[in-house]
Amino acid sequence: MRVALWALGLGVLLLRARAAPTGGPNSLRLAYRPSPCDGVVLVQHEGTWGHVCNREWTLKEASVVCRQLGCGGAVGAPKYVPLPGETVQPWLHNVSCRGDEASLWGCSLGAWTKSECPYEWVVVALCSNGTFREVRLVKGRSPCAGLPEIRNVNGVDRLCGLHREEATVFCRELGCGPALQAPRQDGSVARKYMTCGGDELTIRNCRLNNKFRSGCDFQRDAQVVCSEHTEARLVGGEHSCAGRLEVRRGLTWGTVCDADLDLASAHVVCRELQCGAAVSTPQGAHFGQGPGLVWAEAFRCAGNESLLFHCPREPGHRCGHGQDAGLRCSEFRLVNGSSACEGRVELQVQGAWAPLCAAHWDLADATVLCHQLDCGNAVATPPGGHFGGGASAPWPDEVHCVGTEPYLWSCAVSTLGAPACGPGDAAAAVCSGLPDALRLRDGQSRCDGRVEVSLDGVWGRVLDEAWDLRGAAVVCRQLGCGAAERAYEAAAPARGAVPLGLSRVRCAGTEPRLTRCNVSAAALVSAGASRDAGVVCSGSLQVRLAAGPGRCAGRVELLHAGEWGTVCDDGWDLRDAQVVCRQLGCGHALGAPGAAHFGAGAGRIWMDELACEGHEAALWRCPSRGWGRHDCGHKEDAGALCSESVALRLRGGAGPCAGWLDVFHNGTWGAVCSNALKDASLSIICQQLGCGERGWLENRPGHTSLGTSWVDNIQCRRLRSSTLWQCPSAPWHPHSCTRGEEVWITCAGSSGTATQDSGEALNCSLMGSCPEEGELRVRGGEDRCSGRVELWHAGSWGTVCDDSWDLADAEVVCRQLGCGRAVDAVAGAAFGPGSGPVWLDEVGCRGSEASLWGCPAQPWGRGDCGHKEDAGVRCAGDTGAVTPRSASGSPLVPAPALEAGTLPMALGLALGTLLLVTSLVLGARWFRGRDACRGSGMSGSLPSEGVYEDIGVATAGEKDEAAGAAAAAVLEEEYDDVAEPEPEEGDAEEGALLSPTGSYRKN
Repeated sequence: MRVALWALGLGVLLLRARAAPTGGPNSLRLAYRPSPCDGVVLVQHEGTWGHVCNREWTLKEASVVCRQLGCGGAVGAPKYVPLPGETVQPWLHNVSCRGDEASLWGCSLGAWTKSECPYEWVVVALCSNGTFREVRLVKGRSPCAGLPEIRNVNGVDRLCGLHREEATVFCRELGCGPALQAPRQDGSVARKYMTCGGDELTIRNCRLNNKFRSGCDFQRDAQVVCSEHTEARLVGGEHSCAGRLEVRRGLTWGTVCDADLDLASAHVVCRELQCGAAVSTPQGAHFGQGPGLVWAEAFRCAGNESLLFHCPREPGHRCGHGQDAGLRCSEFRLVNGSSACEGRVELQVQGAWAPLCAAHWDLADATVLCHQLDCGNAVATPPGGHFGGGASAPWPDEVHCVGTEPYLWSCAVSTLGAPACGPGDAAAAVCSGLPDALRLRDGQSRCDGRVEVSLDGVWGRVLDEAWDLRGAAVVCRQLGCGAAERAYEAAAPARGAVPLGLSRVRCAGTEPRLTRCNVSAAALVSAGASRDAGVVCSGSLQVRLAAGPGRCAGRVELLHAGEWGTVCDDGWDLRDAQVVCRQLGCGHALGAPGAAHFGAGAGRIWMDELACEGHEAALWRCPSRGWGRHDCGHKEDAGALCSESVALRLRGGAGPCAGWLDVFHNGTWGAVCSNALKDASLSIICQQLGCGERGWLENRPGHTSLGTSWVDNIQCRRLRSSTLWQCPSAPWHPHSCTRGEEVWITCAGSSGTATQDSGEALNCSLMGSCPEEGELRVRGGEDRCSGRVELWHAGSWGTVCDDSWDLADAEVVCRQLGCGRAVDAVAGAAFGPGSGPVWLDEVGCRGSEASLWGCPAQPWGRGDCGHKEDAGVRCAGDTGAVTPRSASGSPLVPAPALEAGTLPMALGLALGTLLLVTSLVLGARWFRGRDACRGSGMSGSLPSEGVYEDIGVATAGEKDEAAGAAAAAVLEEEYDDVAEPEPEEGDAEEGALLSPTGSYRKN
């Protein structure tokens, strides 16, 4: 009874009513609540209290009770089924009121008797002066959708297990029309906690059965959706805050005519989606034509509404999908400049605008922002405060963009532990504006890629059958990207139709803008004769750390001439790593591992024998042998570990979803302080660890001190796709907490799906045992050939979005796993939602690719999906001799144990070297031992035919890299500086090396 009555503001805190009886048959009170204006209706007769036994109990009877008690009007008249032992003897039977009586005794009263009540319930009155406050739907996208809740003076209570009848009453009470969706869709009604007939005026008139309260399972409940529910979304854009506007009314999605979307309504949509303010409203189905309905109704917002739901509506235009409205929003803006395309950079958080700190702000960051704001390309980044400091303190966020990202939040962001920004030190940007602007697409940096030009506000392709360096020089100069290094024929846009911008461009090379060249906007050449213009400018030089636990630890890679390559570890030391760490905004260097510590790279080896002093602005400013000149193999790839490499874990709990919260920083694990940690921060931490959406603090004595406590005063903001690294806090300090302030967190999620964020990747990278870049696995399925698809990339496991996911994609995955043909391409997180990044989106395999890496897709990590859209596969099963392969095509099999024939072979070789007299005899033994090894090596692993096919046989005079782990180690020392021969076509598997983890790695 106690729990059930609390759900309606009637929680039992007193087992016995303490109100003094008035004496006589006129005595009346509401019991089992501290408030005298809520509770079970009790009457006193012959000195004894009893309850009222009624078949029907309505607001009319309850209103008389409330009036008589001086408690205002009645707000509810529920019937309640108590647990055994909670009942009170019935006294008064069959009361019926008109509702205007002065007291209950003026109503039609039945018998005063202690005879058994034929009904299992007792009657309750809820009065306006009691504890009830409101009914509402929460965590939905409008007041007419969400999870049902009743709010009382002392808190809220979720209602569980509602069916269509109860949802109908809830929607009607909220003025939201009929219910279209109920939390429970099944037909089981035998064990319902709350039961409505469907015609009640309020949910507080329905019957409660406390016997079934304990069986309530909130995880099974869907949201209530009423017919008046309205929400918006953006579909088909380059990021989650751009796309075709679609509006959901009730349960039905439809598009909007572009003539019916004005700027005020666009601002409201952006605000609803937590996307800041509207930037532009592209027309003519710019983001593709939508499916389904086109709503013939227009929203007429004032512009200050929080949701589209609150905007007035009126009849709109009638149009087809060719006029579907589009919208671009941005949480960032430029202010205090001469136009909307220059000024101080500001960020909107929870409705308030504040400047962004100028720390680490550069042209690559400004390029992304200018594209995001539809302002062309970046021209300059004036020093901090150039356009004024703003009235608010700057946000300390440090963004680290490459320049190709579609949205500023797509860039790496480091905020946690950042020092406070100086007053007025606000970032600034000057953009070119759209007229005649250029941008480079599908490249590796802001200064290489396929050329697009803006004409009349529309971006278009640049086509030419004779594109040359003179045209490329104009493009590079206009973009502030230095000199042209290469002009090439670029591939056509991979996704979406991009209109023609310019055709047959003829430049002298000295023009200030591409449109000043001899150009045409008409297709002057036959279809297929022209190719997209591509450029590589000298400003495209980039450095990155790959295959590590994050952006600040990994294998050193350089982008030169439009191609990524590695650095040889000859002469590599902490001074060289220091330059890399500073260049990336990753603090100082903690380590400079060599010998492919983060895995062997691929492609070119760009630099060797670097000799940095440590103060150079870029790695390519250091002395070296020159671009591409080396005598190394990829087993000598250099790496770096920087102080800003961070990770997160929970330690000391029974599972990975509870424990002391630790952060890895500056090469050391340290505690986190509990000061200022609120629900928003706890939610972000738990989600980042894959431990559900909620968490709470616990007082735990006896913190096992690590000697370091890194960070205090964490105050996370509610941003989309936030991580702890984006949360403002006090600056990093090794003694941030006083004793007892270390935080223990318990998350609501199950340990089965938990991940320790980048902790796994960090630990594996420090131990030299990370999975190979591009390694693929499935999780959550019935066997190793079914489950959620996951990929190892950039130092962490991530998932694949189910957008465009089909059997051709699944076919590639199944082949890569060695699991035969694909049976099913599963969508909608059918194997459970994953955690970590969503690495791939819009995968478009043909089905014949060797690995998922070879399929067209959106750039890594640039999708617009959540984990509820994780893709999965079901494969036919093991195919026997087929070997699972990594992205590079290398087989992933266990390392073979040393066989009996291997030891005599090694001894024979050693003795043959020392005892020249018996060399012929020992040589014969060596050949016999080798034959024996061939016959039995890999026994207990895979069939020997498959092993020979994958490993190959080294010819005389070559290093025998498959002879065994010890021999391989010796040979690597002897041949460290010998260039490794490239495999010839058709021999892709020769020369495979066993990694320390037992997987094969290609050199």
